[in-house]
Amino acid sequence: MTSTLGRALELEDREIISLAGGGGKTALMFALGRELSADRKGVLLTTTTKIRDPEPSPEFSLFLSKDLRDLKQWVGENLGRGRYLVVAQEKLDSGKLAGIPPSWVDELLSIKDLSYVVVEADGAAGRPLKAPREGEPVLPQATTLLIPVVGIEALGCPLNEEHVFRARIAMKILEAEEGAVIDEGMIARLLAATLGNRPAGSKIIPFINKVDLPDGLERGRRLARVLLESVPRTFKRVLLGQALRSPAVEEIATR
Repeated sequence: MTSTLGRALELEDREIISLAGGGGKTALMFALGRELSADRKGVLLTTTTKIRDPEPSPEFSLFLSKDLRDLKQWVGENLGRGRYLVVAQEKLDSGKLAGIPPSWVDELLSIKDLSYVVVEADGAAGRPLKAPREGEPVLPQATTLLIPVVGIEALGCPLNEEHVFRARIAMKILEAEEGAVIDEGMIARLLAATLGNRPAGSKIIPFINKVDLPDGLERGRRLARVLLESVPRTFKRVLLGQALRSPAVEEIATR
C-alpha cells in the first residue's frame, strides 16, 4: 500500500531529519520538501556536506550565505509562502553547494514556525551504496530521525567503486574482497556502519530506493526482512519506494 512520507515516517510536529548512505538521498530530501510544505508546514532543506545545485523551481527558494545570522533572518522572513526553503553557504567551482556546519542546524530549528529541517548528511557520488569513513555521516546532534538510504540496484552487483562509494572501506568493514557479489547481509552491515555516530535517542528508519526497477519490489522485500532481522533493536520499520515518485513510499516493512 502506497503512503506519504510523513505518515510512513511517523513524523512529529518538529523534527531534524538527516539522510545518509547512497542511492537517492538528494531526491528523497526534495521529495520531503515538496510533501511537507504542501501541508503548509515550515520546511527547510540543507546539507552538512555538499549537494548538487538544484535547478530553479517555483517549488522552493534558495539562499546562500556564510553568516548564520543572515541565514536565520532570511529563513524567518520567507517561511509560510507556500514553498520550502533551501540554504547552503556558497556555490563551489564544481557547481555544488557547500553545506553548513552541523551546529547551525540546531540554531535554525529555533526559528518560529519552522517545523522540519531535512539534512543531507553525506555524499555518495551517485552510487547506490556507500561505506562511511571516520566522521561520516556529518550529523547534527539534534537529529531526531536518521534515514539510511540504499538503492536496490546495488544488490547482486560486484563490490567495487563503480557500485559502492568508498569501496575500499567497504571491503574492510565486510572483510570481503573486491568483486564479491553484494548480498542482503552485506548491505545490512554497511547501513549499520552509518549509525556509529548517530545522536542518542534518534529514530532510525531505512529507505530502500528504486523498487520500481525490474524485480525491485521483491528484492526490496527480501532486503527489508534481512535489515529487520539483523538489526532488530535499531530498525523497527523499513520503507520501500521510489524517491522520484509521488507518493514515494510503496510499502512499509515491519517486524
